[in-house]
Amino acid sequence: MRKFRANPDFLLREVAGEAVLIPIGEAGVFENSVISLNDTCSFLWKLFQTPKTAEDVIAEAKKEYSDPDGTMEQGIYSFISDYLRYGLLLEEE
Repeated sequence: MRKFRANPDFLLREVAGEAVLIPIGEAGVFENSVISLNDTCSFLWKLFQTPKTAEDVIAEAKKEYSDPDGTMEQGIYSFISDYLRYGLLLEEE
């Protein structure tokens, strides 16, 4: 199973009550930028501080959030795909 982890070149910080990712290393297109995260993305980012599979994260998210319309899994897969594309998540070897 594929495992993913948060790119350690980005730190999660709270600035003026808002969760943001701050690049500290090789940030590519995000150099000199700050990335604002909503509550759900911040929650997922924290889960990926240690390598996890998508299924691990989905299980944790289902404990934290309700999913009455059944879209949570697809949203998490989209998060992983987008964050991989931009180098915010890394795939573990």
